[in-house]
Amino acid sequence: MSSERSVHGRSEVLDYLVRQRWFAGEGEGWELATIEPRGWLQRPSTGLGVRFELVTVRGPGGTQTYNMPLAYRHEPVEANAYGLVGAYAPGHGELADELFVYDALHDSEARQVLVRGFFADTPDDTTYLSLLPAGDDGEPVIGTGSESVLLVVEQSNTSMVIDETALLKVFRKVVAGRNPDVEVHDALAGPGDEAIATLWGAISTTSSGTTAPVGTSYDLAMLQRFLRTASNGWDSARASVRDLLAEPELAPEDAGGDFAAESERLGETVRLVHALMAQRLATATWDEGGLTALADRLDARLADLLTRMPDLDRYADVARARYDRLRSASGPVLAQRVHGDLHLGQTLRTTMGWKLVDFEGEPTATLAARVALDSAWRDVAGMLRSFDYAAHSYLVQTGGGEGDQVTRAQAWVARNRAAFLRGYGVSTGSTSEQPPVETAATPPVETAATPPVEPVETLLDAYEVDKALYEYVYERDHRPDWAAIPRAALERMRGR
Repeated sequence: MSSERSVHGRSEVLDYLVRQRWFAGEGEGWELATIEPRGWLQRPSTGLGVRFELVTVRGPGGTQTYNMPLAYRHEPVEANAYGLVGAYAPGHGELADELFVYDALHDSEARQVLVRGFFADTPDDTTYLSLLPAGDDGEPVIGTGSESVLLVVEQSNTSMVIDETALLKVFRKVVAGRNPDVEVHDALAGPGDEAIATLWGAISTTSSGTTAPVGTSYDLAMLQRFLRTASNGWDSARASVRDLLAEPELAPEDAGGDFAAESERLGETVRLVHALMAQRLATATWDEGGLTALADRLDARLADLLTRMPDLDRYADVARARYDRLRSASGPVLAQRVHGDLHLGQTLRTTMGWKLVDFEGEPTATLAARVALDSAWRDVAGMLRSFDYAAHSYLVQTGGGEGDQVTRAQAWVARNRAAFLRGYGVSTGSTSEQPPVETAATPPVETAATPPVEPVETLLDAYEVDKALYEYVYERDHRPDWAAIPRAALERMRGR
C-alpha cells in the first residue's frame, strides 16, 4: 500500500497546505515535491477511508515535510467544509470512484479512526505505541468509541481532546528521526510525571523511499494525559498584572492577584525537569573552550540578526560585551538537553502543581539545533524574558504604556523574576532587570559529590540579551506593535 500514488489533486493539496496556520514556510513560490500515502487505517470501501500522508514541498525555506492525515468520503460533508482538501480523480491507484478528501482532523468520524489504531491492528508502515493506563473499571481510560474535540489555539501542530481524558497531539511539520517532544516525555516518565503531562502513546511511520530512504522513521503524533484543570501560565500571569494595575494604591506584594508564590513554585518545577533531563538524557561538560565556542555561536547569531534587521546595531556592543565575558569565564559548565523554547505559554498551572509542555524546541530551528546540548540557564533566561513580556504586553494591548503603570508593571516583573530564580535555586541580591547572583548555584543535577560553581550571572546575561535580540526581530516581522517590549528591555540592558 505504501507504494500507491496519491489519489487526490496535487495542486489542491498544496493550496490547502500553504493556507494553514501550521505551515512553516514563508513567502511565495512553494511547489509540491512528493506525496507519500501510508497504509489505510480504514479503507474507503467502508464509506470512510483514513490514512496518514507525508507531503513534501520545496520553496524559499528549502524542503519541508508535513504530516497530513486525510479522510476520503464518497459524498461531501458540509460540517467538514473547513477541512476540505479537494476531490479524488477516478482512475488513479486502486480506487474507481470519485471521492472527496478532507483533513482527517476536521472530521469527527475520521478522528475516531485515528484513535482506534491504539486498540487495533495497523498497517505495517504505521506503528501505534500504547501506554494507556487502566481506569477504575480496569479498562483503558479511552476506547474505540471515544468522542473528541479539536483544539483551535495551536500554531504549529493540531491537537484533539479525547473524552476529556487524553490529548492526541498531531505533529504537522515532521523531520526524520525522533520528535524531541516524544523523546523527552519518554525520558521523564515516572519521577517527571508530576511536572509534565504523562506520555500515554505515540504514532510513527517509516518511509517507503518516496519521502526519504526506505525505513526512515517519522514521529506523527503523541498521546498524553489531558490536564483538564489546567490554566495557561501566560494567561495567569497577565491576570495578575491586570489585578495589580486595577489597584494603583497597592504594591505588587499586596495586590490580590500577586503571582510571586506561583513564580517561585514554577522555578522549582523547572529545576526538577532540568535535573531529570540531565540524569536521563545525554550530557557533556563545557570547559573554557566550550564557553568560547558558545560565545562564537551567539556572535554568529547576532551577525545573522543584524543582516535581517540593521537597526539592531544600536545594541550590538552590549551583546558582544556580554558574549565576550563568556570567553573569560571559568568552567566547567554542564551542557544537557533543555526545553529550548521555554516561556510562560509553555507552562500549565494545575491543581497538581505546575506542568511544562511542548518540548519540541524553537519551531524554526533544525532538529539538530533543537536536540543540541546547551546550558539549562538558556531556559531560565527564556522564563525571565517571559515575565517581562507578560507585563508589558498587557500594557501594549490596553494602551497603558506611560507613567505610573509602566513603573508598577516593571515592579511586578522584578518581583516575579526574583521569585522564579529563588524557586530555581538562585539567591539574588536585587530585583533589577538582571538580578546579580550572590550564590552561583549550579543547575540542579546529580553529577559529582561537589558540583562545580558555574558562572551563572555571565551565562544569564548572555542568554537573555540573545533572546531579546531575537524577540525584537520576530516582533518587527510579525507584530510591530509589540517590538517596543524587547526594545525597552534592550535599552535597559544597554544602560546598565
